[in-house]
Amino acid sequence: SEYETNIDENIENELLIGINKHVQDAKCDLISFVQQTLNQYLWSQQFRKDIEILKQKQKTSALKLKETSKCVEQAKRAAATVEKKKALRAKLYDLYKYNLGFEIKPLKGGFNEEHSEIMFSFHHINKSKPEEEYNFILVLNGQKYDVKLCTPQIKGIDELLVELNETNDLSAFVIQVRRNFCATATT
Repeated sequence: SEYETNIDENIENELLIGINKHVQDAKCDLISFVQQTLNQYLWSQQFRKDIEILKQKQKTSALKLKETSKCVEQAKRAAATVEKKKALRAKLYDLYKYNLGFEIKPLKGGFNEEHSEIMFSFHHINKSKPEEEYNFILVLNGQKYDVKLCTPQIKGIDELLVELNETNDLSAFVIQVRRNFCATATT
């Protein structure tokens, strides 16, 4: 019976070893499963965060695209307006040049600069010689106008310049010079 007791102890030890091995394997499997589940959960949480970030970026991009589209449309409208103004200016230029015989040419500087020279030319002054040119060069030095050249010379140009410098009414000055050219052509 001591033999049976040893066998029983051996069987019991083997059973305990087997059970411990199964318990250990089950623990390892459970730990592995928990780690995998936790990793999947963490991955899904990160994935959700990434999705939210992408949604926010998409909203921001959509707003930027909308703003950019709006700016592009405004730029297109502004360009169309500029083109219409250019076309109108060209028509007016042609009207003045070919129908009224009036032309303005910047010679030095520009129309809005401190020092500039602009030639004003007239045709259709002398009815017997409509192509004959009458012109003057107006000089702007700072805030003061002066006439550099007037062909043909007209009476009263100095008085007209004084009035121009006092009133700054360039259109009235040009109209009066044209009238004086017309008076010169008829005399």
